[in-house]
Amino acid sequence: MKLPCSYKYFKKFILICFLIFFSHNFIYSQNLIVGYYPNWLSTTLPPQNIKFENLTHIVHAFAWPDSLGDIQMYPGMLSSGLIEAAHNAGKKILLAFGGWGEIQSGGFALMAADSLRRENFINNVIELFNQYGYDGIDLDWEFPANLSEGRNLTTLVEELHDRFNQENPDWLISMAVNSGHWYGQHFEYLELSNYLDWFAMMGYDFHGSWTAHAGHNAPLYQPSNCFDGSSDIGIKYLTITRQIPKNKILLGVPFYGKEFTASGLYQPQSGVIDLSYTNIEPRINNVSWQYYWDDFSKVPYLLNTANTKFVTFEDTASIRIKCEYALDNQLKGMMIWALGHDVIGNTQPLLETIGREMGLVTSVEISSQQIAEDYYLYDNYPNPFNPSTKIKFLVPESSFVNLKVFDILGNQIATLVNELKSKGSYDVYFDGSGLSSGLYTYVLSSGSFFKSKKMLLLK
Repeated sequence: MKLPCSYKYFKKFILICFLIFFSHNFIYSQNLIVGYYPNWLSTTLPPQNIKFENLTHIVHAFAWPDSLGDIQMYPGMLSSGLIEAAHNAGKKILLAFGGWGEIQSGGFALMAADSLRRENFINNVIELFNQYGYDGIDLDWEFPANLSEGRNLTTLVEELHDRFNQENPDWLISMAVNSGHWYGQHFEYLELSNYLDWFAMMGYDFHGSWTAHAGHNAPLYQPSNCFDGSSDIGIKYLTITRQIPKNKILLGVPFYGKEFTASGLYQPQSGVIDLSYTNIEPRINNVSWQYYWDDFSKVPYLLNTANTKFVTFEDTASIRIKCEYALDNQLKGMMIWALGHDVIGNTQPLLETIGREMGLVTSVEISSQQIAEDYYLYDNYPNPFNPSTKIKFLVPESSFVNLKVFDILGNQIATLVNELKSKGSYDVYFDGSGLSSGLYTYVLSSGSFFKSKKMLLLK
């Protein structure tokens, strides 16, 4: 039977509606990976070198409002090429306002308290976005000092939301927030959640110069002998105590650590400095440092052989576990402070781990254009693993290559490669089925080249 023409058009209309609905919900349900890009790291990580495939959004840091609502920012931000690079990669980019310090956050209180100054700020934001192409605003007021300032912040967000809906409904509004009550007590979280696309919880700085003892920068869980907080406690505070919906929260992770002058974990400290993962990574396999894994807090640390320096940091193992935590707890995704802190050669291992674990990148293969001009040993994946893991390495020229695995006592466990290899990229699988849980080392050597890395078998 021949169907009426109108019926065929109706079927096509229903199909189009279904596809629009499906695509909208697919995008909405996508796990977010939001990376902060501080303007001062533009020489360390030029915009064209960002591994955008591991991100959904970039947050450009920082601009800030003065007390009148005028916009201030670091020199060269708008000409850095970041906006163009993000859009060319198909990613959205937000501009962050605020940050730690009186200069960055000091103007919020007076601006937000006055309707004309709020209007001036919002007008300036809209003009800037229209001119340069930002896709939204990230508010990082650190922090409202009383209930009145918290109320004014909510009013500012409401007015931003209304104006954005008039000017460009696709513009986003997000907010960076602390993990605890001390700094978060004056935020009207429940009301703010009606207007914000996400809250990015800063899951780091649980220990520092303000704590009497050395401790983890970003513990996932808090042990009974330490009351300085953890990411898990922070998430529970925001979702249970303050009732923010889980699907509005990103778990923030640091790509930096801290070096304490201390004899060990939870020992008295007499000084502390921040270190990027880029600067910490060479110490992991250095004979002057010992690697430890805290299986309760789910983070690693280093202790020098003199027992005078304690280094707390994230590695691919702890990052992977935090991604699993975000997925298991149905959070909206992950936030990173900060892009550029994990650059090692042509890799960004912590960022790449997040991209894989959150399902944004489905392959760890590299292209022929990425073949290095020197030997390179990658972090194994997955790590921790059970029972098998993949080890990738690069060979720059035809040469005899060894790849061996050792236990923590230095006993050789396996020889994975012991042969002549031509120039190229290689993947080798290691099966730990017959081994006990623990830390193992894999070593790549060829001629004068020698590189070792650690992997964790968890059963």
